Amino acid sequence: MEIDDQILLDQLKGGDSAAYELIFKKYYKVLSVKAYFMLEDDMEAEDLVQNLFISIWQKELFLGINTSVKAYLLRSVHNRCLTVLRDRKVAVRKLNEYTEQQHQQAEKEQEMLPQKEGGEVERIVEELPFQRQKAFKLVYLEDKKYKEAAQEMGLSVNSVKTHLKLAVRALQKKLINFK
Repeated sequence: MEIDDQILLDQLKGGDSAAYELIFKKYYKVLSVKAYFMLEDDMEAEDLVQNLFISIWQKELFLGINTSVKAYLLRSVHNRCLTVLRDRKVAVRKLNEYTEQQHQQAEKEQEMLPQKEGGEVERIVEELPFQRQKAFKLVYLEDKKYKEAAQEMGLSVNSVKTHLKLAVRALQKKLINFK
């Protein structure tokens, strides 16, 4: 026998945790499916719905429910999903900006290397330790992104950046001595 939502809400407002549990059991799957269709990530959808129910209980958000419980929960999930999607968009934009900034910096560093006659730069690059040499060639000579170079080398992006920094320092040091 299904209990009416309004009765459950009244019981919930009276502090009845059993009513909370019944509402949770009644709407959890429906809300998780809605969140999944918006977020396209089942774990994130389930976490979002669980966090909604935790907030409802801990912050006593149920006291402010003036519509149907179902409508309130669906709207809450929808709004939380929109927030997650907006946050994802911001994170992707910031990551793209950072990647572009790193690529531009790498291009500037490459332009700073003087072009010596007789392939002096190439000779110095060949003297570098293998990982530094490989990172330098992939990023500066083959114009690959840090992520691509990292995948090809089987390293993290930060390791590739470290090898590049050390390679550029070694080149600068040897080229200054070459003059």
